[in-house]
Amino acid sequence: MRYAILLLLGFCACPAWAHDLWISHEGTNYILYQGHAHSAHAGAEVVPYDPAIVKSAHCLRLAGGVKPLAVGRSYPVKLSGECAAVLVTLSSGYWTKTAWETRNAPKSGIAGVLKSWQSEEAIKRIDRWTPGSAKPLGKGLEITPQSDPFKLSVNDKLTVLVTENGRPQAGVPVAYQGDTRGASGADGTVALRIRHGGVQLISASLETPLANGKADSLIRATALQFELPK
Repeated sequence: MRYAILLLLGFCACPAWAHDLWISHEGTNYILYQGHAHSAHAGAEVVPYDPAIVKSAHCLRLAGGVKPLAVGRSYPVKLSGECAAVLVTLSSGYWTKTAWETRNAPKSGIAGVLKSWQSEEAIKRIDRWTPGSAKPLGKGLEITPQSDPFKLSVNDKLTVLVTENGRPQAGVPVAYQGDTRGASGADGTVALRIRHGGVQLISASLETPLANGKADSLIRATALQFELPK
């Protein structure tokens, strides 16, 4: 069976992610794409990307436990495994905006800098619910459901946990289908109401200052996707 889950990172103000991202599951392969195939925005359905931006991938095994997946180095990036969930981390590096252009480079040595940032992303797709699905899979910014999302119906609420390095993070804005619905509480959780069937997208981003001379801030973006019956 061939199907795709939309991975939208449009909430991140990074030019590298002006396109939507999604993972296609074909047999035992997970394939990462970007473009506008699943977007209301105009543009090419599929837009090539540099496979070097994909840094790592982890698989939550059906029997339990997390294992790394080998990351393909050709476009489109392919991952192979039988997984209950897959977490992919990406980084497009440093970005610098001037009055004339936006460059994929650190701000050092560039004149007329308006803003600069380092970009990091994490994308998690859940296909099946297992005990391990309620725990973070990686060490970066991540969103994790606290109960089986596949049992939800429209108008039900889902509580998700926002973590960084596996620890709950308070005060992080969380969006549902691109609209901010609240922020994580002291325990790192926030409850969101399911508004429709089909593909579900829950996203969050966090910006922190940098003092390394290469960028003003680090922007981390993460997304959680799963699918409900329409």
